[in-house]
Amino acid sequence: MKAPEAELVALAEAGRRRESLLRMGGAAAIVGSILYVAAGAAFGNLTHSSNPETVLRVIASRGHTFWPLAQVGFAFGALLWVIALTALTRTLTDGASWALSRVAVSAAFLGATIHILDSSISAYALGTIARDWNVSGADMVRYEAFGEVVQRILGGTWAAVVTFFHGVPFILFGLAVALSGRYPKWLGWVGLIGGAGSLLCGIPMFFAKYLVSLDFYRSFAALLCLWMIIIGVHLWSRAEEL
Repeated sequence: MKAPEAELVALAEAGRRRESLLRMGGAAAIVGSILYVAAGAAFGNLTHSSNPETVLRVIASRGHTFWPLAQVGFAFGALLWVIALTALTRTLTDGASWALSRVAVSAAFLGATIHILDSSISAYALGTIARDWNVSGADMVRYEAFGEVVQRILGGTWAAVVTFFHGVPFILFGLAVALSGRYPKWLGWVGLIGGAGSLLCGIPMFFAKYLVSLDFYRSFAALLCLWMIIIGVHLWSRAEEL
C-alpha cells in the first residue's frame, strides 16, 4: 500500500473511532441524565433530611430491592456522565478550551469515584441495617444508632459529591464550552452556572446539614441534568457530521 493511501486509511479509521466515541458520549449523557432523575426521585434526599428511624422505616417499607436499585442508578448515572464528558473533551481542542476540559475531566473522574463510593455505602449499609431493623423487635434502637452513624458518613461523602462532581467539573467544562467557539456560548454559561451553584451548595454541607435551601440545590441539579441532555444531543449531531 502506498504511503498516501495508508495515510487515508489511517485518517478514515481515526474518523470512525471519533464518530463512535461521540455517539457513545451522546447516548451516555442522555441515558445517564434519565438515570439521575429516576434515582433522585426514588431517593428523595431521604438520608439527608430525615431522622434515622424515618430513614430505616421508609427503606424497609419499600422492599429489599428498592434502596440498592436507587443507589445503583445514581452510580451508573455518574459513570455514564464521565463517559459523556470524556467524549466532550474530544471536541474541545483549542487553547484554553483544551486545557480547561482536560482538568475538568480529571475532576469528573475524582467526583464520580466519590459518588460511586457514596452510593455503594448507602446501598449496602442502609439497606442491610433497614432489613435487620425491621425484624429486630425490641432491639430497634440499636439499629437506629447504626443508621445514624452511616447517615453521618454519607453526609460527608454527599457533600464531596455535590462539590467535586456537580460543582468543580461543570464550572470548568462550562468555561471550556463557552470559550471553544464550537458550541453556543450560552450553553457554556449555563453549565458554569449549574456548577457554580452546586459548589456554593456543596461547600457549606461540610459544616452543617444544610445551610442553603434544599430546593435551591435541587434546581442546580436539575439544570445540570438538562445541560447534559443538550450536550448529548450536540455530541450525537457532531458524530453525524463526520
